[in-house]
Amino acid sequence: MRVAVTGATGMVGTQMAAAAIAHGHEVVAVTRDPGPPVPVTGGATVARRVAPLTDPDALRRAFAGCDAVVHCAAVYAFGAARAQEVGRVNVEGTTSVVHAAADAGLDRVVVTSSSVTRGSSLLPVARTEDDRLGDEPAPAYYASKVAQEEAALAAGRVHGIPVVLALPTVVLGGPFTRLAPSNAIVLRYLLDPTRSTFPGGCNVVDARDVGAGHVVLLERGEPGERYLLGGEDVTWRTLHTLVSELAGLPGPFAELPAASAWGIAAVTEWWASLTEQQPLSTRDEASTVGRHYWYSSAKAHELGYAARPAREAVAASLAWLAVSRDLPRWAREGLRLHPDVRSARALVPAPLGDAPEGADAPEPGAAGSAARGPAPGAAGSVRPRPRRSPPAWPRRPR
Repeated sequence: MRVAVTGATGMVGTQMAAAAIAHGHEVVAVTRDPGPPVPVTGGATVARRVAPLTDPDALRRAFAGCDAVVHCAAVYAFGAARAQEVGRVNVEGTTSVVHAAADAGLDRVVVTSSSVTRGSSLLPVARTEDDRLGDEPAPAYYASKVAQEEAALAAGRVHGIPVVLALPTVVLGGPFTRLAPSNAIVLRYLLDPTRSTFPGGCNVVDARDVGAGHVVLLERGEPGERYLLGGEDVTWRTLHTLVSELAGLPGPFAELPAASAWGIAAVTEWWASLTEQQPLSTRDEASTVGRHYWYSSAKAHELGYAARPAREAVAASLAWLAVSRDLPRWAREGLRLHPDVRSARALVPAPLGDAPEGADAPEPGAAGSAARGPAPGAAGSVRPRPRRSPPAWPRRPR
């Protein structure tokens, strides 16, 4: 079938497009900005159609000729500064997509929501699709996802179009051009000189598995149903231990009280306001530390969904962070990456060019190209270094 994918330039959208192509589907990328065909993992590209989520007519035109739409576009952010944007895009944008899909005569809509709509527990127990977000810390992002699900299902009923909800857990890996809070979890630990950990935990899943899971729901998901797309439940200590082992770093050391995360985030937000940068952690997100965001994906497994272990998901995250500009050079130079990290993503040959001034690493899509050299046939694209004479070491007297 021909599938329209919103948010096809994002981490989940890119992997979903790649998985759909691998399963024999044709993909059309729906983006808010114009540009060339959209690259996806595996070296393929997909056609691009421009349609902002706020323009129902443009969405309807973008969906023309397609059989289904997978709606991955969303704002994934924490903090009061973006709360209004999160609600507007995630809820109103989803409603527009479902309406436009029905008007265009599509057969199905798969909407990417989040596992946080199923809530969390103080005890280490896995939650299912039957659970709900209760009386617990709920950042604006969580509330927007609850509202998004309700809006999507309501619009589907009104317009008579089947809607299936995909609920990924903490998605790690790539590709990414913007650091999302999921990979930021790994980055925060890499940048923490104290190598501290916290009580509670989460469920982590590889982006490649989430992409493939969307295809499973596209083909076999029941309309009106929710499906958790998770990987492995881990405590924060277990997750941080995996990061340390795979990155070649010591730790974790002390386990701090959950309230400490809130205080650290407050300092992080204050510093970010002074430097006019995006904070790596927010009090909004830190308020959830200490709880267990553990989930069962048994319902999706019955349809054929499968996921890698947490170790592989963390290795994939490190493989992308290691060449990301989000990781400072001083931190990158201290890493001793495990071979599992180096094999977590394919190296894509690309010609070496003059890096932008101040750049620390190649673009994520060109990982390893700087180390491996130019692509075949790219002769002349790189200025060779001049040959140097060997040093004139003093001769030992005879």
